[in-house]
Amino acid sequence: MREIDLIALDLDGTALSPGNVVSDETRRAVARARAAGLHVVVATGRICGEAREFALQMGADDLMVTSGGATLSSAKYGNCTMRISMPWEPAVRAAAVVERVGMTAMVYAGETLLITPYDDLEFGKYKSNEGYLAVKQVVPSVAEHIANEHLSIDKIFVRSRDNFMLRNAREQLTQIPGVRVMSSASDNLEIISPIADKGMALGMLCRMLGTGLSRAAAIGDSENDLEMLRAVALPIAMGNATDAVKAACRRTTKTNAEEGVAAAIERILAE
Repeated sequence: MREIDLIALDLDGTALSPGNVVSDETRRAVARARAAGLHVVVATGRICGEAREFALQMGADDLMVTSGGATLSSAKYGNCTMRISMPWEPAVRAAAVVERVGMTAMVYAGETLLITPYDDLEFGKYKSNEGYLAVKQVVPSVAEHIANEHLSIDKIFVRSRDNFMLRNAREQLTQIPGVRVMSSASDNLEIISPIADKGMALGMLCRMLGTGLSRAAAIGDSENDLEMLRAVALPIAMGNATDAVKAACRRTTKTNAEEGVAAAIERILAE
């Protein structure tokens, strides 16, 4: 009996190439794993609509961990099947901090991605995939929109190339009770509920599929993958992962520019 029967794949910096595409080699490796009876699931910080697009491209399982563990979603139907949202008041305060500091941000509300006109211009410079375009909603002020509509917010994603601005925002955001701040790259911050993470969500997904974390492998590269990597039986770091991620893992594979996910899957299948 195979020790591993589920493989969880982060997307950015992991299953996606540096150009944010699913390679043919990754698709073939996922197909071989599923043909061998393994579940292959996406576990990403991206919202359901974007994650769905990549999950379908790579031929992964239907169920996905999305929004950094704040939601479970269906690739087939493109909707959330479980949500762990931030408390309303802390979410409003966090969105207000982001707008006040002046960083580019996306706010995840279920299947909808809330952005301001400025955010739309900035993200539009490099985000043109169908999943992003289908779920975005442009509003004058996201913080005011959340406050006025009393929306449940799953995640706030913030991007800036200004390190001082990122540090300033992180210091302010960590002062807000009811949110947790982390990152998936050196140029971003991710704000979610303190009780939501990829490891917890993957455990729920495993139970839905009739397996457990003790029979799961996970592959990741950044801070928002750490809980998931610490939770599974076989944690695997990408070659381009941070030192903290590599230290938390039993193995390190090649980088995402060198088909690291395909190599890791093939090694699991050979064991």
